[in-house]
Amino acid sequence: MTGSIRAQLSRLRLKSGFNRLEKREKWFLLAGIVFVAGFIIIQGIIVPYLGARSALESSLARKKQEALDMALLQQDYRELKIRQGGITRQIEQRPASFSLFSYLETKASEAGIRDRVTSMKPSTKEFEDGFRESAVEMEIDMVTLERLVDFMTRVESVENVVVTKRIAIQQSSQQPDLLDVVVTIVTWGQA
Repeated sequence: MTGSIRAQLSRLRLKSGFNRLEKREKWFLLAGIVFVAGFIIIQGIIVPYLGARSALESSLARKKQEALDMALLQQDYRELKIRQGGITRQIEQRPASFSLFSYLETKASEAGIRDRVTSMKPSTKEFEDGFRESAVEMEIDMVTLERLVDFMTRVESVENVVVTKRIAIQQSSQQPDLLDVVVTIVTWGQA
């Protein structure tokens, strides 16, 4: 009898845990395990993979755009270098005695506004590439629009590489039909 009791106890021990559950409980437990395993697989593997893939695709698109932008900048740089060569030739062909200050005085006299120029402030700026920018800030008071336009068309010169950098125009406080102007005109040369 003791052998049969032992065998029954042994069978009961083996029947502990999963084997003791009813069929319906076993299905619920298996469904829960499948759900948890699926959740872990989705959250631990699939979601990070899709996120990394999306980040990689957006990074690739961004890098392609940056490469395109770099190509456009390279093309712009080449065009600027070509134009710089043309400007350099024009600067070299300009008389060695060329002075922006005296050039502007001459053009103001030609336009008939020399007596309207109240101040001329010259300045220079050196660049690392061997060029120097010469600028003159002119204040012109009580000038007509026609005289100002005539002066500006005389000043800007492709041959002498002279351009208007900045201009501020306002109505004269003394005579409303005239203008007060502050204009900065620049040219470049070899340092």
